[in-house]
Amino acid sequence: MEEKKQKNKVQELKYCSIMQKEIFEEPSVVKNLLDTYTTSKDEITLNLPNKIDNIVIVASGSSYNCAAIAAPLFIEYAEIPCEFEYSSEFVLQKKHFITPDSLYIFVSQSGETSDTLNALKIIKEKNVKTMCITNAKNSTMWNLCDYKILSDAGEEKSIASTKALTAQILCSILVLLKIKSQKGEDISGFLNTMRRLPAYLERIKNDLPKIKSAAKEISNFNNISVLGNKNYYPVAKEGALKIKETCYLNVMAYPFGEFMHGHVAVLNQKSLVIAIIDEENSEFAVNNLKKIRQDYNPKIICITSVQDVQAGDFNIYIKTKRKLKAIFGSLLTLQLIACELAALLDKNPDNPKGLKKVVKY
Repeated sequence: MEEKKQKNKVQELKYCSIMQKEIFEEPSVVKNLLDTYTTSKDEITLNLPNKIDNIVIVASGSSYNCAAIAAPLFIEYAEIPCEFEYSSEFVLQKKHFITPDSLYIFVSQSGETSDTLNALKIIKEKNVKTMCITNAKNSTMWNLCDYKILSDAGEEKSIASTKALTAQILCSILVLLKIKSQKGEDISGFLNTMRRLPAYLERIKNDLPKIKSAAKEISNFNNISVLGNKNYYPVAKEGALKIKETCYLNVMAYPFGEFMHGHVAVLNQKSLVIAIIDEENSEFAVNNLKKIRQDYNPKIICITSVQDVQAGDFNIYIKTKRKLKAIFGSLLTLQLIACELAALLDKNPDNPKGLKKVVKY
């Protein structure tokens, strides 16, 4: 038994932190979920209501960013109205939009998040269909909801959520693909993209030396803005949150266009911009970055899935033409940047001061 403990300890020492170890587990988490919830016949085995005409996703913290990433995907790919709300704000609202076939989805790593549970209890009183996405089977949330999805990321020890968040986003995408399939639509192409996701994330992990170099550059700045458009704005928010949690820096995230309306004035200080660029927003993003450089000349780091975009002083290429893969790729890159930046600033990313995590596994 003692020999086994020593072996496990040695294995953990390969990583600079538990957070890094958990980030590196994401490809296997994704593969496990796909093996669990999909079949070789391109079927999704999740249990959903037969009819859904409206979705509202409620969550807090990183799980809220999952909701913000997922909601526009439901609208775009499943063609169904979808809203997302902070749990703490939801409980303060006096009225909620409910249709006969509404589905309210509650997302929580622990299944015990107090604000999210309070929101769930409000909706349960209105006899609305409820679903949870949680990493904790038999948690309070799990037991209260009508439909349940185990995100099954394994125990997440680091306070900053990484692999659990990635699992939540994938589960959300599987829900929207299930809705498409229930409408009689072909989802085989989407599932093929998802099945290539683990290998894609492994390639990004292998780019760690370049990510370390980016983190070293970022470590010279206290004024950092993370920019992303559409689906990538909540990814930018999650990246900013990870840096806040692990490095105690006041990093802000903005949509590219909105940033140019007043917020850009923060670049009058010594500043660094992290920009997320994909095929859909590349022209718009590059034009904005050119104006930003001309007016303020900050240091710019680009995380881009577009090979010929070299708009930054430092460019991290996450090769893919598929939006669903690029979302995960940019997220993983930002997680690793936060983890490496914490190490450079001599912070403990696994146990940030003043933060606690509810874990029920």
